[in-house]
Amino acid sequence: MSTAKDLDNLLERFIREKHLPGAALSVCQGEDLIYENCIGSRDMAGTVPLDLNTLFRIHSVTKPITALCGMLQYERGVFLMDDPVYEYLPEYRHLKVSVRKDDGSWAVEDAKQPMRIRHLFNMNVGYYAYDDSPTAIAMKEVHERLGGSKMQSNYSQREEIRAMAEVPMLFEPGSRWQYDYGLNILSSVIEETSGMRLGEFMQKNIFEPLGMKDTGFRFRPGWRERMAECVQQLPDGGVKHCDDVLGDPLDSMYREDAVYEAADAGLISSLRDVQAFAGMFANGGVWKGERIVGRKTLDMMRHNLQTKEMMDTFHTMMTDMNGYGYGYGVRTMVDPVAGLTNSSVGEFGWVGAAGPWMMADPSEKLSASFMIQDMLPDGRYYHHRLRAVINGLL
Repeated sequence: MSTAKDLDNLLERFIREKHLPGAALSVCQGEDLIYENCIGSRDMAGTVPLDLNTLFRIHSVTKPITALCGMLQYERGVFLMDDPVYEYLPEYRHLKVSVRKDDGSWAVEDAKQPMRIRHLFNMNVGYYAYDDSPTAIAMKEVHERLGGSKMQSNYSQREEIRAMAEVPMLFEPGSRWQYDYGLNILSSVIEETSGMRLGEFMQKNIFEPLGMKDTGFRFRPGWRERMAECVQQLPDGGVKHCDDVLGDPLDSMYREDAVYEAADAGLISSLRDVQAFAGMFANGGVWKGERIVGRKTLDMMRHNLQTKEMMDTFHTMMTDMNGYGYGYGVRTMVDPVAGLTNSSVGEFGWVGAAGPWMMADPSEKLSASFMIQDMLPDGRYYHHRLRAVINGLL
């Protein structure tokens, strides 16, 4: 079986082979900490040690947190998963779809089906596009009209969601899987049904009960100085400082006067905070005596919801997710043989754009939180190795 020394060696290998400033990992079984280590530095110059006080951009690890907020509203009876979204966001009543014609041209037609709440969790709404489709053109026009980049301007996510209702979807809701905008729309449903901003809802229902004092959408006093520097791999095998995310200055979304709360990618957090969240997932919704969500609700959350066709698309787009399906805002292990893994069926979690990764295995009450800042990393290189060694501890 593997040992703590094997995990130490793995973190050191990551730093050495990928030229990272530092890396951190926490592993729990039940509520017992069975491994925790921070190696390397917070900065590329190597002047500040990476430690438990370090903060990280967790990007899409925000997704399961937002999804859990939605599951809390579901288990409180606020909405049903098959409810049309327009019952909560009236602007989504009359939707359009981009349709590719036989001659290669595009047309915009009325949607035949309503967008439903479950589609928001499952990436089944088709609101991301980087092509010549009416969807891509209209999304760009919405952002230009609102004032430009959502990370740098002063409009809210709710304002953006209202405007996005005008955008034709890439496909009929629920008919395909595509990495999309659904959880952002879900955040507006959460806000409309709770009367709270998303960050406020997270703080009250998740962060405070779990003691996640170092997690939020905005810089707080002293947080800038605690942030780990982010690197980007170069073709020649070296690294450079990553100073932007998809064209936006790296930390523009976190500035103190920002308005937009990115439900899909906008949180700052720490190793131990994400470990508390993952540990709660692994322990049936409870962590350190605080119940956050019902066990049966978490079981529902990690059910694979994708058809075979959707799974094919999922694995084509997410090349390091073989063996996984996709549930309510989380990856979920459905076939360890296809995944070439020693993981359990039902292990679930997600990953962020700069490499932060979390996993929860309720069958073993095993959870892990991993932190690096390597923009758009090779997930197979990092996360598959972590998965193998962590499961080997059992």
